[in-house]
Amino acid sequence: MAELRRRITVSLAFLPLVLAAPSMAQATEEKPAVDKAKADDPDAGREKELKRLRLEADLRQQQLEAQLADLKAQKAKLDAELALTNARQGAEAEPDKAKLEAMQRAQQLRDATLKSELAPLTAEHDKLKQAHALANAKLEAELAATKAEVDRLRVQQDLAEAQHRAKVAGLKREQESLAIENALAAEKRKAEQSKMADEQMKAELEARTTAALLQGYDGKDKWKDLVTSPMAYTDQPFKDGVLTVSDRKIELDGPIVTGTADYVCDRIDYFNNLDRTKPIFIVINNSPGGSVMQGYRILKAVETSDAPVHVVVKSFAASMAATIATLAPHSYAYPNAIILHHQMSGGASGNMTDIEQEVKTMQEWERRLAVPIATKMGITLDEFKARMYSAKKSGDWDEFADKAVQLKWIDHIVNEIREEGIRKRPTERRDPIWMFLMQRDEQGKPYMRLPPLEPYDCYFMVNPRNFYRIDGR
Repeated sequence: MAELRRRITVSLAFLPLVLAAPSMAQATEEKPAVDKAKADDPDAGREKELKRLRLEADLRQQQLEAQLADLKAQKAKLDAELALTNARQGAEAEPDKAKLEAMQRAQQLRDATLKSELAPLTAEHDKLKQAHALANAKLEAELAATKAEVDRLRVQQDLAEAQHRAKVAGLKREQESLAIENALAAEKRKAEQSKMADEQMKAELEARTTAALLQGYDGKDKWKDLVTSPMAYTDQPFKDGVLTVSDRKIELDGPIVTGTADYVCDRIDYFNNLDRTKPIFIVINNSPGGSVMQGYRILKAVETSDAPVHVVVKSFAASMAATIATLAPHSYAYPNAIILHHQMSGGASGNMTDIEQEVKTMQEWERRLAVPIATKMGITLDEFKARMYSAKKSGDWDEFADKAVQLKWIDHIVNEIREEGIRKRPTERRDPIWMFLMQRDEQGKPYMRLPPLEPYDCYFMVNPRNFYRIDGR
């Protein structure tokens, strides 16, 4: 709409210029002819000039009327377009107007609804306010009554206390009188009890004298069963062929089975917690070996112990037990003790894949346990195996300890082991563990039953007569 108004304004502004333009040009062209006619006949020239001017005026009038008609037509067209635009804009604004009116009506409805909802709330608020004022008035009245009751009770209490003090004073006088009487009676009883006590003390003295005599004889016997001299813990327990073993001692006997590592490792930890500098001793009296997992845990406990661990072989150490003795940082053995190394042996069950996997696991265990021994001996693993079978057809390479020292299986030969840790007379009987676990098979042959192995574990032990048998095999 603004654009249409602008176009009409521009057209009307340029109208005078359009009307004036033709007459000015024509006047310019005809001026020389008029001047010439005036020179020939002034009257005739004026009439002719007047006629010419009238013609020009009529012509200009016609041109003006034509241009005016054209402008009126353009204006009518623009007015029509303006009316159409106004009508269109009015139609477009009609929904917004209806929407605005609807919103205004909705707002008025909400205001009326809110006013109706607030009316009961306002009434309720006024009611609660009146009830609160009434409750406060009642409370003040009750407080006043309570205060009066408290004052009355305080007066009664003061009166009761005065009566009580008078009664206590009377009781006190009676008590003093009774105390005097009781004191007289007590003196009489004391005299009688003193006499009885003298007689009882005499009897007890006689009984104690008799018991002391009996206990003295028994104590002398028990005293003889104990070593009371202080324990000597030396940092260098091996000297001049003599090994001194303290009470920091762990015995490793029989087959190494499930639970053996717990028994040994717990004691290594315990002795470390007591003192991390004094030596710990693992004494192997007789062990055919056993579980590689259990034995490896013992080796790691020995290796990581802050307190130095010394392994002692008194009679026989084979397979896993021999591995523990050989790889220990400090090892000792009697000259006639036997150390036996051989290849790991075992059985496998299941399908071919299961058997192959078990064989691979055993080969890996052999590599992890046998290679360090071969390295300590200064040979390869293949050379170690070859020497096993050159020493004995079965591959059970056993040597007395004096020869084992040369092979670096044992560090030192001991001629004497002093057990300083035995501080009480040994009286109990100790039977070998195999006596409790030994059974007989269907042929009547005795054997010792071993517990089943954990997954990926295997037994590494010497068993020439099939004395040790595994459950389930």
